[in-house]
Amino acid sequence: MLEHITMKEKNVANKATREMDEIKIFAQSIGFDLVGFSPAKIDKKSFDVYKKWLGKGLNAGMEYMEKSAQRKNLSKILPNAKTVISLAVNYFHPQENKKTKKDEAIIARYAYGRDYHKIILKKLKQFENFLKQKFPNDFFKSYVDTGPILERAYAETSGIGQLGKNGCIITKSFGSWIFLSEIITTVDLCRKEENIDEKGRRRCSRKIACLAFEPITHRLKLDKSYMLDLSNGKTYFDGTSPSPFQQNSPCGTCTRCIKACPTGAIISPGIIDSRKCIAYQTIENRGRIPAKIQYAIKKTKRIFGCDICQEVCPHNLGKQKITTHPEFLQKIAGDKISLKKILSIKSDEEFLKIYAGSPLMRAKLKKLKSTAKILN
Repeated sequence: MLEHITMKEKNVANKATREMDEIKIFAQSIGFDLVGFSPAKIDKKSFDVYKKWLGKGLNAGMEYMEKSAQRKNLSKILPNAKTVISLAVNYFHPQENKKTKKDEAIIARYAYGRDYHKIILKKLKQFENFLKQKFPNDFFKSYVDTGPILERAYAETSGIGQLGKNGCIITKSFGSWIFLSEIITTVDLCRKEENIDEKGRRRCSRKIACLAFEPITHRLKLDKSYMLDLSNGKTYFDGTSPSPFQQNSPCGTCTRCIKACPTGAIISPGIIDSRKCIAYQTIENRGRIPAKIQYAIKKTKRIFGCDICQEVCPHNLGKQKITTHPEFLQKIAGDKISLKKILSIKSDEEFLKIYAGSPLMRAKLKKLKSTAKILN
């Protein structure tokens, strides 16, 4: 359905488009590789999927994920929130040597250099200062993978990327090798950016932005437990739970990540059971790692995080662009670590001296030693 708009309304929309272009240019000038905009109101389907995920306990011990009120209504974080500016930074780097020695264990690719939280937060503060000068009467709130916001849902709605079956956002330019962050603001950018056709008519429906890359098609077929019903966007891993997948998913019939996960943590396209995830178990879990997961950790030699579901993704294999951010290339932990070295560290002070500024600090020495003993 289309309705005609006035010249004044068209001028307002054009102004908003120019403003967003200026914002994108500045964001990219300070190091953000991708920028997108979306309304602050969360997509109902995404929120319902998140609530069902919580209801099944798939967040494991990550209790901070249970702050659902803020995720449903961003005005509880920032009063009168109108827009979410989603941002992405490419962190890919080639691994030095994929083969590991008997005494070595693998570290997730994102943890090679400095902790991305601090690096990106610094860029966000710079970005906020720019926005405050441009919109002096508005307010802003930034997060880097730390706030009660469904960042992947907003990243998808903004057009930055689309959700893959491994639960990661897949982008056209960088695959899923990205760090996400966002700025919530009271600036009403999306309301002004109307979808206007060549005849000056405004479309009354807003659709999720689609990326222009073809879905992956393989001879691999979906197992029955991963069947995707494209007519209503649901998957049936238990017969009732919806999937966050859209009909225009870039994954097509590919199930490489599902099949490659050594613990079966991808229980349905886009749905991750954190209790089975090696990344959760080697970083977040402060308790005992289940025996089956210990076996998988030892077999895959993963001591901090896990990239297997990303490493096998065809979209990633074709988009390995080395990051232009030198901070992520300054080796601290590196790609691999000596088990003997970790087990020989005697104190938290010594650990800090060696790995200060590294994402390894998240797991803490006690956790790394515990995992090293499984691998040793």
